[in-house]
Amino acid sequence: MTKISERTCIICRKKYTKDKLFRIVEKGPKYSFDEKMKAQQRGKYVCKSQECIKRLSKHKKIKMEIDDLLKMLNLLKKDTKDYLKVLKAMKNSQELVFGINMILEEIDKIHFMIIAEDISEKNDNKLIKKANEKNISYVHYGSKIQLGEIFNKEEVNVIAVKNKKVARGLIE
Repeated sequence: MTKISERTCIICRKKYTKDKLFRIVEKGPKYSFDEKMKAQQRGKYVCKSQECIKRLSKHKKIKMEIDDLLKMLNLLKKDTKDYLKVLKAMKNSQELVFGINMILEEIDKIHFMIIAEDISEKNDNKLIKKANEKNISYVHYGSKIQLGEIFNKEEVNVIAVKNKKVARGLIE
């Protein structure tokens, strides 16, 4: 049995494997982005999420060059799938469920969730707790308005995928 080492994001304090994190190292009074993850200095790790990078840019103790923050954001954009295009193509299928209540009612049939980045903390925690209990993958992506546009609604907090194959395609 091999142990997969995890690192903690210095912003949100969640644990992830190294491939889900950016590494930064101290260089003088500022920190810089260690893209290859091989610099011979003690590293700190940040989630590959816009929210954590945004919070890192405002961090009082960890000062980063704007170029490094932009490089991290650009890599993040290349890595992220455009879930909105996929969801728009699928909106008329019976494989999508949206809205917190509908998702909680059908939680046993759900394989993947796309949660709006601007969802309230209370609802976010409720959904993440259920997802972790049921071992459902999820991602924070887009705003409530962007997710709402898919179904011609003003706002949608979360969209879930019921089809296992489609969920696997969105996850990988």
